[in-house]
Amino acid sequence: MLALNTIHRLDCIEAMRQLDEGCVDLAFADPPFNIGYEYDVYKDRKAPQQYLDWSRQWIEGVHRVLKPTGTFWLAIGDDYAAELKLLSQELGFHCRSWVI
Repeated sequence: MLALNTIHRLDCIEAMRQLDEGCVDLAFADPPFNIGYEYDVYKDRKAPQQYLDWSRQWIEGVHRVLKPTGTFWLAIGDDYAAELKLLSQELGFHCRSWVI
């Protein structure tokens, strides 16, 4: 199990699998936007369905580790904002507001 209240530099999907269910108060995600940005080690231009499938995996992980009273903030560009909102709702989240 990962130590809480510690910064870990790990793949988020794998790391969340090591956390207990319902142990996180706040999750803030700022994933790659899939718009072709030049990162050092990440290709930011996946096929749309591949990007959404990957997003489903990490959003499912967030939902599993978040406490029922927890909060999930997602920073995402316009290109996929609507899709990730719907995906998050499908996985059990409720959108409270948009912050622009």
